[in-house]
Amino acid sequence: MDPSLPALERTAHSHTRAGRPRDRAARAAILQAANALLEENGIAGFGMEAVAARAGVGKSTIYRWWPSKGALAMAGFLAATEPKISYPKDGDSALDALRRQLLRVAEVYAGPTGRVMAAILAEGQRDPHTITAFVEGYARPRRDEARTILQAAITQGELRPDLDPEVVLDALYGPIYYRMLVPVGPLDIKWMDTLVQMVLDGIALPCL
Repeated sequence: MDPSLPALERTAHSHTRAGRPRDRAARAAILQAANALLEENGIAGFGMEAVAARAGVGKSTIYRWWPSKGALAMAGFLAATEPKISYPKDGDSALDALRRQLLRVAEVYAGPTGRVMAAILAEGQRDPHTITAFVEGYARPRRDEARTILQAAITQGELRPDLDPEVVLDALYGPIYYRMLVPVGPLDIKWMDTLVQMVLDGIALPCL
């Protein structure tokens, strides 16, 4: 399998040969069509037939790689969303990169992207393929990346060395999903900035 494919594609369908140019072009067209239909119609108006028609492929081509409409919806959504919320590569501070990425996530998920994500996660409660695609193709790889950044911040002397990275990641990212699914308050940059500041202040290495 082509290692340059997104983790979501490699994880969900490792049994297919996706390295050929025709396969790659078809996958790209399907993912673009899937995300476009999600933005236009939401998960309720999303279907394999509509994606196949827009992408110019047969349904059998789609089912080669995605076993359900929920898995396809998640794949299309994440392929379009992931570049928008990637971790900044510039700068020397790992903690600053983490802070900036969290603000970027809040900004992206505050709009239609967040509503689509919430609908897909709700679909995942019914369709296990959807949750598997989300966890294995998106949540777990990104959590691994965030854990690496946290470790870099510890190494750089920005955070306490006795931290449990899993607890810190839950404290930082868990509230985002909570506010997407349970709208107790706005999911916006101001709220995110306050949350990040409080969490990071609590785990920062004390100044001597």
